[in-house]
Amino acid sequence: MSSWITNFRPALVATAIVTVATGIAYPALVWGGAHVLFRDQANGSIALHDGKPVGSYLIAQGVSDSGSFHPRPSAAASGYVGDSSSGSNAGPLNRSFVDTVIPGRVTAYRADNGLAPDKPVPASGVTASGSGLDPDITVEDALLQVPRVARVRKLDAAALVALVWSTSRDKGWEADSLRPVNVLVLNLSLEEGHVH
Repeated sequence: MSSWITNFRPALVATAIVTVATGIAYPALVWGGAHVLFRDQANGSIALHDGKPVGSYLIAQGVSDSGSFHPRPSAAASGYVGDSSSGSNAGPLNRSFVDTVIPGRVTAYRADNGLAPDKPVPASGVTASGSGLDPDITVEDALLQVPRVARVRKLDAAALVALVWSTSRDKGWEADSLRPVNVLVLNLSLEEGHVH
C-alpha cells in the first residue's frame, strides 16, 4: 500500500501544479494583462452614443434605415447576432449561391441605392464576410451609398464623401477603393452631427 501512495503522490502533485498554472494563473495573467494593456478591446470595443452603448466596433449591426450606411449582408443564422456568427462557406464556385442568392442581393442593392441596372455592385455590398459579421465595408461600397444617405438626411454629398475617406483605414496594401470603412463609425459620425 505504501508503494502505491509513493507512486500516486507525485502524479497528484503534478496534476495540482499543472491545474493551478494552466487553469488559474495563466488565464488570470492573460485576462489581467488584456484589461490593463487593451482595456477597450478586452471589454468588447463598445461604442457609446449619448452615454449609452449602441454596439461594438468589432461586430456589424443590422441597419435598415435608408438614412444610414448599411453593412455587409449577415451570414449569421439570426441576423447580426454575435453568438450565431459563421460564414456561409458559399463562394463563386457554388452555383446555387451565385445563381439564386447573389442576383437577389444585387437587385436589392441597386434598388436601395438608386443605381442603374448595369452598374457594377461591390462584393462587400452583396456577400457576407468569413465571420458573417464583418463591421467593415469598402470605400467603394460606402461611396455608392452616399447619394442615398445624403438625400434622406438632406446633407451635402461632398461632405459625406469626405467623411467616408476620413474614416477609411489605409492598410498600405489595398487599392484606395478597397480600403475598409467601419459602418458603425460612419453612422455614429452622422448621428453626432460631424457632417453638415
